Parts: sequence; structure tokens; C-alpha cells
Amino acid sequence: MKWKLAAQLATVVMTILGIDKIPIDGEGKKVAFSDDQKNELKDFLKDEKQMDEMMEMFNKDLSNMETENQREERLKNELRTALRQTNLTEEEVETKIEEGDVEAQLKLINKNQKEQKALIEKLLKSPEDDSPIATGPKIGPKAMHSATHLFGDNKAWNAFEDRPWNQRAAGIVTTATDWVEESVNVDKLNGDLKLYYRENPDEIKSLHRDNFGLPSFWPKRMNVVDTIASGTIVTAEISQARKLPWLPKNNNLIQPEEGKIYPIQIDMEFVGYYLQQLEASWIAKLTNREGSQPYKMTFVQFLVSEFDKKARVEDRIATVKGVHVDTPKDATQAGKFINRQDGLLYQFYKARHITKKYKPFAVGTPTVSNIVDYVDKIIERLPLEVRVNPNLVFYISPYWMKAYKRRYEQLHGTQNDYVGYPTNPKDYSNVKFEVMPDLEGLDFMFITFDDNIEILENIPKEKSLYRFEYLLRKIYVWADYKLGVRLIHIGTTVKDGDPLEFKVQTVWSNDVSIFPADFSIPVFDTKTGRISAKYGYMKVEDGWNTTVTHIDDAKPGQIIKIEGNPNIVESKNVNSTGNLSLASTFDLKQAKILTLFVKADGSIVELKREDVVSAAAPADVNFDAGIIDASEGVNFYSTAAANEVLDEITNGVEGNEITIYGPPGAPTLTINDVAGNIEVASQAVLATASDKITLVKTGGVWYESERTIA
Repeated sequence: MKWKLAAQLATVVMTILGIDKIPIDGEGKKVAFSDDQKNELKDFLKDEKQMDEMMEMFNKDLSNMETENQREERLKNELRTALRQTNLTEEEVETKIEEGDVEAQLKLINKNQKEQKALIEKLLKSPEDDSPIATGPKIGPKAMHSATHLFGDNKAWNAFEDRPWNQRAAGIVTTATDWVEESVNVDKLNGDLKLYYRENPDEIKSLHRDNFGLPSFWPKRMNVVDTIASGTIVTAEISQARKLPWLPKNNNLIQPEEGKIYPIQIDMEFVGYYLQQLEASWIAKLTNREGSQPYKMTFVQFLVSEFDKKARVEDRIATVKGVHVDTPKDATQAGKFINRQDGLLYQFYKARHITKKYKPFAVGTPTVSNIVDYVDKIIERLPLEVRVNPNLVFYISPYWMKAYKRRYEQLHGTQNDYVGYPTNPKDYSNVKFEVMPDLEGLDFMFITFDDNIEILENIPKEKSLYRFEYLLRKIYVWADYKLGVRLIHIGTTVKDGDPLEFKVQTVWSNDVSIFPADFSIPVFDTKTGRISAKYGYMKVEDGWNTTVTHIDDAKPGQIIKIEGNPNIVESKNVNSTGNLSLASTFDLKQAKILTLFVKADGSIVELKREDVVSAAAPADVNFDAGIIDASEGVNFYSTAAANEVLDEITNGVEGNEITIYGPPGAPTLTINDVAGNIEVASQAVLATASDKITLVKTGGVWYESERTIA
């Protein structure tokens, strides 16, 4: 075989090896194929002589070859010339040159849009000659599109016909898809979503990462329609010493544990502008995937994955921290995702405070200095037969896991026997630490068996079935699915002080608050004057318009808080009637909290009422040295007794803004540039208490934004 052209030869070699350019040594004088590449070429050619001829031809032709830099500069100049013939400004021309694949842009500019559309229509009608027509954005050496399909894979959703988003990705058209005027585009997209899911169920499933960020060892139960129950049996002691009378003692209790699944919906509304933004983002993703071809990425899959990202995060958070609240049928405002289902923490709350199925260990509050002993104390409180079980999991927040690691290293500085974070407490290899992001900010920790928490789903694929509808110049996207979580077994209600109180439960925890102190759930007006005490802290919603006379489902010992709402239309009271006993009526149209207590007989009495405390603004900070800690506040007042120079500003995050005031009296505070830390327009000397300078942090440096100096 005789090679006539090095360029022709290069094309063949690149195809064989799956590369996009011929490797050349650092001096640019010889080709530099790897040993593996040479062996692959030898296997293909099956002729040592042809191999030598090929290498010689390449090396000989190198002297005449255009370097990569020369080629790139030539293409840029060609593109610059072509763009200057359009209506773009010189600045816009240079931006276009730098923003993408120059060669691809040249191909787009050199083809008239009408001619290309006509070509596509003509080729679509032809059953033969399906040769590549475009390479589109540079996403790999094999990313060739056929005359009819994006990526040339012949899948319906990658077809060019009636899919301008695919044509745009291939470089056939440059205009954004018209989503408003062309309802056919929405109909086509809707059909593609269904078709894509049917043909690629596993691929869609992989987007969800199955348990969507929750512990991977939690089991799943499918095909749950509404509720599910598992029976558990607790048996009292059975044996006794031999005696004469017949005295049976086979006492036991069978108690069902119920898990509930919740219907969840996703409602989205788009105008064409926002879908165009999504379309542009999708194309940008293709362009940025240099060096490898995406796995048949399409606009359909991109839409599903983008919508899914946020939904799956909310699935994870609500599964742990959610508290279900029924949304009224006449609701005019969308509900919060945190109120769509009862999560794991609420099930602990309900079992501790309402059903009394489990009792926490009285171990107090963890601290950074006692955390190692604190964890041991919780484990040591477990019944012996539980403590030696090999399948225990200790759930803890990232903050307390980090504190545990640091304190452990202080206590056992020369005895570290783990890399990174410990996987189990010292001396308890049968107890596994599980760090849960959604416990962050909480002191709550708990232990249970590794198979005692179960995710409930009805039909998993429902999470992926998005539907598009078109009406009145808007596009509506929706999906419905069901999701839940349950503790398979919690415990059995026993009297306080019962010797078996910790033996008849399968979850154990410390005794701190399960939810943050400021966590509340909304309560909607049912027009009955009754509130259900599902959770201990409730806030009336804006539409409330009824006097409250009863609180239902309250349990003895429960503390209940009701927060008013200044946004309700008119004043409505909580009255001392029904099962309520108040010192006086409580007006719900005020920013106050009414705290109540449920007595043993079920009556509810007032404990106190207090103002709602808004999130406190950062406190003003006094300082008298040359260092400011930006994490301590916003306004910093110098109290220096002598002239002082600001040496450094520590901490603070990107975008923080602080204002520094001068000292009272005779001293001055001088602020100069500090390399890598402070940048001022000129030296600032704050000589009075009214002199001030404001700085903002960006790129790790505090820059002056304004000053007021007498």
C-alpha cells in the first residue's frame, strides 16, 4: 500500500487510534506515538515495512506542516474578517473569537441559514446517503452528526426534524428555539420525554443515585400505595423456680408499626425566555466536554436532569427533616417542600413526645471537650444485649463528627489508629458512625440497627416522568410521585421507670431537642376554631380568620407554642374556652408567641407569652488593637487610647461589608494598604468618632467602597 498524502494518512491513523491529532515530540521534528499506539498500528497494517514508510512520510512532511499556534492564529484572523462583515461591534467581534471553537464558528458563518434549512429538509426526505454534515461543538474526535440525527445515533429524540434545539447543537441553525409561538416544539419535547424514558430507564435511574444522598445501606420498599405496617412482639420474662401452684406468666404485646407514604407534586411554569436559557446552557455543556463524547446527551435528558437536581435535594432533606402539613384545597400560595412529608426527625419527635414509644438517655448537652466521653456514655447506656450487636449505627452531624475527631486526637495524640475521620467509636468496632448532613446544626444523635430505617416508594420511575403542556403562551411542566420513610420499629410504651424501658425499644438517642428551637410548622384555618397539636411550635398562616377555642391531639406533658401573624386580615383571638385555660385572650394579629402546657388530665394551660425575636443584626463591635475579626460584626468602633494602625482584617466571607469608625478623643486610627489583605484608595486617618470607612471583601482582599472623613 502506498500512501499518497500525509494528510490522508493522518486521517486514517487518527481514526484507527481514536485520537484527534498526530502526536509530535517537543522539538516538532518527529512524530511521537506511544508504544501502545505503535503496536495498535502494527496490528492494523500487518507489515513492518509499511509501518516504517508511514513514519518516514510523517517526519518528512512535518517541515511543511502548519503548527498548532499558526493554525489557530490563521483561523482567528479568518473569523475576525468574517465577523467584521456583520453588524457586530469590534468589542463584540473579539468576544466572539475568544468564547468558543473558532473553526466551528467559521463553519456556521460561512453557511447561509436558509440554504442549510433547505439542505436539511432535502436530506430528511432522502432514504440514502446518510453522510456526516456537521461536527458541531468540539466534543471529541468521533462526535460526527449524521444528515438526520445529532451524534448520528438514529434515536428519535436526537433527530433534527422538528427539533430546532438539536439543529442548534449541531451548528445547523444559530437562533434560539421559539418556544412561545411554536406549540409544535412543546408537543415534540413532551413526546420525546416519554420516549426517552421508555428506552433509557436505567440511565434515568442513575440520575437519582437511587437513595438521593441518603445512607446507601437503608433498605427500600416499593409499591407502597398509602400506608404499610409491620407487627412487632415484645415478650415479658417467662421462666421461674419450681413451685406447687400453677402461676402462668406468658405476657406479651403485639404492636404494629405503621409507615406512611406521601403524594408529592412538582408544578413548574415557563415562558419561552427561560426555556431558551436552558437550551443555551445545554449547548454550553456540550462545548465544555472536551476530549470525550457525551453519552448521547440530548436536550430532553438535560431538561430532566436539571429539573431533577433540585427535586432530589429536597427529597433528601424532607426525608430527614420534613413535617407534613395538609395544604388547604383553596390554597393560593405554594407550600414549602419541608411540609410535604413526615421525615425521620419528626418520627423521633412523635415517638418521644406524643406516643411515648421511646425514651431518650438523660446525658445532657454535648460539648467540644466532652464529645468523646459523651458518645461513649450513650453507647454504654444501651442494654447489654444491644450493645454487643454487630449491626449498630450511630448517626451524628458533620459538626460533632469533626469535634469528635479533634478531641480524640487531643486525648490520644500518639495512638491514632485511623486515617481521616474515625469510622467507629474507640472500643466499639461493632458501632458504625454515619455522618448525616441534615443533622447539621443539631445536637441530636441517635443509634439504631442498620436495617431499621426504610425508604418507602410507590413507583420509582414516577420521579422521572415530567410532562409538558402548552396554554396561553406559557409552558407548564409537572410530575407526581410518592415518597416516605419510616422507622421499622421504634419501641413500646411503658411506664416511666419501668426496668424494661430501654429494652423494649430499637432506637436510642440523647435527650436534647430534636428540632431547632426556631423550627415551626404552618397552621391553616379550617374554619372550625380547632388546631391539631401535631408539632409543638405552630405559626398561623396569612389567611387565618377564625377564633381558636380548642387544641386537639395534645398529649400530657407536651409544650405547645402558637405564634401570631401580623399579616392576617383582622384580629382573631385564642380564647380561654374549650380545653384551653389562658390568663386572657391572645390576639393572633401580633408578633407574639403563646406558650402552653398540656396537663395530665388533658387540659391546656398558659405558661407565658413573649415577643417574636427577629434574627438579631450583627452586634456593634468595639476594638482597641490593630486587628479586626470580621466574623464578629458589621460596625467596628475603635476605642484605642493611643494612635493605632490597622494591621489586619481576619475572617469574613466573600461579599462581606464592614464599616470602621474612628476612636473618640485625640487618638487616631490609620488604615493603609496591607498586601493581600487591605486595599484603600489612599491612606485613611480616622481622627474622630464620626469618621468612618467602609470595606468590602472580594477575592480575599478588603477593598474600600466609601469613606466619610472630616
